[in-house]
Amino acid sequence: MIGPTIKAARQARGLTLAELGNALGVTRQYVQAWEAGRRNPSRKYLRALAEVLGLQVTDLLPQPNHNRPASAGHHRRSQ
Repeated sequence: MIGPTIKAARQARGLTLAELGNALGVTRQYVQAWEAGRRNPSRKYLRALAEVLGLQVTDLLPQPNHNRPASAGHHRRSQ
């Protein structure tokens, strides 16, 4: 999820919801909705978020789970 990443980066920068919203031209409620996972920022805002938070856009995108075991999702039968 992107929300925890946004929140952690915002807090690390010492920004309030309102300050980040002002920097992006959105309300603090929008930022709060992103952080809570109720909304996802558009591409336009992903770029701006990355810039303001000192991140790469790819830092904000979900990463594929390469650590998933090959047997994940397969259930053993009870004997």
